[in-house]
Amino acid sequence: MSNKNPAEAERRNSTNLRAAVEDRLAHSPPDTALPIRPAEELLHILQVHQIELEMQNENLRQTQLELEESRDRYVNLYDFAPVAYLTLNHQGLISEINLTGTRLLGFERQKLIRHRFARLIVDDDREHWNKCFQAVLNDMGSCVCEVMLRRSDDSTFWAQLDFLYQKGENGVESVRTVLTDISVRKRSEKLLHESEEKYRAIFEGTLDGIVLVDDSGMIVDFNPEFVQQSGLSPERLMQTRIWELRPADQSERAQARFFSVLETGQGGVAEVKYRKPDGGVINIEFRSALIRISNKRYMQSIVRDITEHKSRELELRNYQQLLRDMAANSSASREAESKRIAREVHDELGQLLTALRMDISLLRIEFGDRDPLLKAKIQDMLVLVDKSIQGVRDVTANLRPAALNMGIVPAIAWLCDEFPERTNTACTLRVINDPVNLDDARTVALFRIVQESLTNIARHAQATHVEITVEQNGDDIVLKIHDDGKGFDPVARPENQSFGLMGMRERAIALGGEVIIDSAPSEGTVVSVRSRIFHVCPGRRADD
Repeated sequence: MSNKNPAEAERRNSTNLRAAVEDRLAHSPPDTALPIRPAEELLHILQVHQIELEMQNENLRQTQLELEESRDRYVNLYDFAPVAYLTLNHQGLISEINLTGTRLLGFERQKLIRHRFARLIVDDDREHWNKCFQAVLNDMGSCVCEVMLRRSDDSTFWAQLDFLYQKGENGVESVRTVLTDISVRKRSEKLLHESEEKYRAIFEGTLDGIVLVDDSGMIVDFNPEFVQQSGLSPERLMQTRIWELRPADQSERAQARFFSVLETGQGGVAEVKYRKPDGGVINIEFRSALIRISNKRYMQSIVRDITEHKSRELELRNYQQLLRDMAANSSASREAESKRIAREVHDELGQLLTALRMDISLLRIEFGDRDPLLKAKIQDMLVLVDKSIQGVRDVTANLRPAALNMGIVPAIAWLCDEFPERTNTACTLRVINDPVNLDDARTVALFRIVQESLTNIARHAQATHVEITVEQNGDDIVLKIHDDGKGFDPVARPENQSFGLMGMRERAIALGGEVIIDSAPSEGTVVSVRSRIFHVCPGRRADD
């Protein structure tokens, strides 16, 4: 560091220099051959030398100041460097250490100088440190090692030690050491390692296949489940592009799909059949997504074997179709039974009541004028018979309206005429194209759907007008029942809580058709029914 009193130091240096010069002059041999010069010349020469010496002295003084400033800068840089610097001798004793090192270790500088560095290292890492230190001394080179150090408060931290061998001009060996606190890095490495282990455990242990494909389509990683699904060896998979796993006739389409995912960034779900090398066929589901790793694009696919699921799904569909066929058969049987009962009621009971009315009318004609009381009684009997006949007609109409025998349009027209009488709600029918080639089963089913819709309107809609549209569109018949009632939210009202709507859908499905309900609160409801005019349901014989 620089002297605190420069003037005193300069005076002391000048005195020391004069004494050294006089001593050298006193011991110098006399020069007998010196020329005799005039005093004026000698004075001039002395003045010149004095000025030269003063200039040299000033330069030396300036150089000394610069050196002291440079030394101070070095000391500051050394002591307050962001990492710890220390020097070890060949015995491993600390000979120098900066302030950063003392703060990092938690000791005062005096307590570290001339003490063994090894005592700061935890027991498990001392052997590793000793091997690295001795290697630096033996090879006169450098070495890097990572050890755990102990502070003065017995807390520990991870440190990286960078050793560099040095040998001074006096032949003294030393090891310059840079000590860096790497605890944060070590914790990050530990967390990263744990994360990698978790990822690998999930990746290897999942029940679904996982495959990672680079942007050229080459398979770069996969889990054991995918190896089993593919039936190929891991070595073969690493040499395969993803679309090469598909059959030859589907490979081009799969390749186009792959590059489409890369271009749009939109993954998706696909179900395909895959034939293994051993000939076995499985159904698999691909769920693909585009991901980025180190700024490079990859496609990750979750591959699930859904063969068993597909088998159960097919079995469930078969059972559902069987249930629908049974329900349709039961409905057809009920309709047939209703038709038979309606015919018997109409033919048998209706004929009997008609005959009874004729007999009562004859009694009134023959005996009514003779006895006024008998005439009144006969009139009451005629009223009761007429009510019975009307009741028979109502029962017959409820079992099977006679208009059904004339086709779907007359049957719906009968419903439109009958609906206002029960509900005081106007109902109109609009026929765009009369479907004349509709079979009886389809006619009855569509009639019941319209009938159920009108029943729902009467119970819930609070409508003032209903319009029914009938149209044949190609091979389809389309019915629309539109009311201006209060409507409802189909999402907030599950179908399993409305057996009427569910029954309408099932009737349409049994005919190979569909029912679409479009409604919203305060906006009315539109029930659209579409069905093929000629259709045979799966699992049912054409002549059923």
